[in-house]
This record gives sequence, C-alpha cells and structure tokens, in this order.
Amino acid sequence: MQFRILLAATTLLLGAAASVFGAEPNTSAPALAKTPGALSFIVVGDWGRYGSPSQRAVASEMAKAAEAVGAKFILSTGDNFYPNGVASVEDPQWQTSFEQVYTDFVLHNDWFVVLGNHDYHGNPQAEVDYTQRSERWHMPARYYTIVKRIDAKTDAQFFFIDTTPFIVDDEKDGATPAAGQDTKEQLAWLEKGLAASKAKWKFVVGHHHIYSGGKRTTQVELEKTIVPLLERYGVAAYINGHEHDLQVIQRHAGGVTYLVSGAGSEHRPTGKTDGTLFCASDYGFMALALAADALHVEVINSQGAVLYAHAFPPR
Repeated sequence: MQFRILLAATTLLLGAAASVFGAEPNTSAPALAKTPGALSFIVVGDWGRYGSPSQRAVASEMAKAAEAVGAKFILSTGDNFYPNGVASVEDPQWQTSFEQVYTDFVLHNDWFVVLGNHDYHGNPQAEVDYTQRSERWHMPARYYTIVKRIDAKTDAQFFFIDTTPFIVDDEKDGATPAAGQDTKEQLAWLEKGLAASKAKWKFVVGHHHIYSGGKRTTQVELEKTIVPLLERYGVAAYINGHEHDLQVIQRHAGGVTYLVSGAGSEHRPTGKTDGTLFCASDYGFMALALAADALHVEVINSQGAVLYAHAFPPR
C-alpha cells in the first residue's frame, strides 16, 4: 500500500459529523495500492441494517478498497444483523442486510465471521448453519481457527472467538450469552491453539472490544481472561467491533495492537484511552496488508478517505 494520511478537521457524511484523533491533516488524496508479497484483507463490523444508506456507503468503499489492495478475504467482527440477529437460515435479512448489499464481485470472496451480542438476540446457530448455504459466509463453529499463507516461509493464523458468553452485562441487553456456552472450554481451546501455533503472525478476532476510548471503555471480563493469552503467546493484534467507531490502540510499545472496526453502518462519539494511536467517530472499515515483516493498517471511511495508516512490526 502507498500510505498517505488524509484527515479533515470536520468531515460531514450523511448529515453526521465525524471526529478524528491521531494524525495531522493532509490535503493530498490517498492512493490505495497492492503491497507486493502481502496478504491483504478487509475488516468490517456492526453492519447489518437492512441496507441503510450508511451501510451501503461503507459497502461501496469496501469494494473499491478491496480491489485496490487485492484483498483475499473479509473479516466480520460481529453484530452482523440488527437489532435482533436472524431467526433462521431463511430469514429475509440474509438478503436485505447481506447478499443484496455486498454485491460487488470483489466482495464475493470469503467472509470469516464471528458472533456479536445482537446476533445472540436471535438464533446464533443459524449464522453457523448459513455456512452450508453460502459460498462466501464462513462460520463453521462459534469459535474456530484458520491458517493463511503469506509466502513460502511465512504463515498467519487467525483465531475467531465468541466473546458474548464472557460478558455479564450483555444479559441486561436481552441476549442469552450463557446458554450452553462454556467459557472455560473456549479459553482452553484458545490457549492450546496459540501455544501450538507455528505461525509467525497470530491474530485473535472477537466481537467485543477489550480497550476503548469510546462509549464502553475497558471490557474487564476480557481484560482478565483474553489479554494474558495475547501477551503470553505473541499475538500481533486483537481485532474487534462492538464500539461503533474506528480505533487503533497499543497499550505499550511493541505490544499487542488493538484494532476496533465497528463502524460498518453506524458511528458514535469516541475519544482517547491509554495507548490510543488513532480514533475516529465515522462510518468505515479497515484494510490490512500482512507482509512477512510488517502489518500495514489503513483506516478508511465511507467517503474513501484514508484516515490513518501505519505499519506495525512482528511481535
């Protein structure tokens, strides 16, 4: 990718003001491009709103970015269907919020998906089962792992986790996170997988944030259970949604990078927290290019502006 940072002091989009922290303004237009030898992908979260104008605007720019960077797949960080998930694999929202929104050819690629708290308001198992109906929707289980090749000597392993069962407060929001879900079993699976992984690059993808300068601040349940594993096993980044904004956080130099991408169809005010490198209240997504020696991150809004760009070394 060719990284040039574009920030506006005040950006107006669909009648809502966007606020940004983390870089100096630059009036030159960015040019997304393929990074030679890199594995590129798109990260979007909290998106399924019946093809609302904001959702379609983000989808349109996702397609342009995916084409420009040569994205091989899309990561969805959960809350895939608002407000109450889907009822079954036949639910009309599969069409109105997914199939008929992300229609560009370049987005007819693999989508690797996790469940969010709003998905638990409906039938979360239906989102697992839809894997058998769709050529691009992949959620073989509520938590699972995949390995992707970067080059002949370098692999990346992604661990997709189900965070809702860990979050006590979600029960107040109408979800039923504890039903039949064993968090100790999931943690044991994650630790075993991270310990055994031979991949140079390791990522954990979940719905709920751990750290945030937005509405919900620190998610203490995940800070206690997930962060020790991220640190112990050299995870490069924890990727999530839930907060309806865009954030890049690194609590200490050379540590885990926390990427918050939960602005696929709605945005809320956000701000700084310990380790904030960037935050924006704006509709958007992220484009990542993973090379053997660096993780390139670009934050892009629904007008196609690159709000932030940075390359992180391996841990």
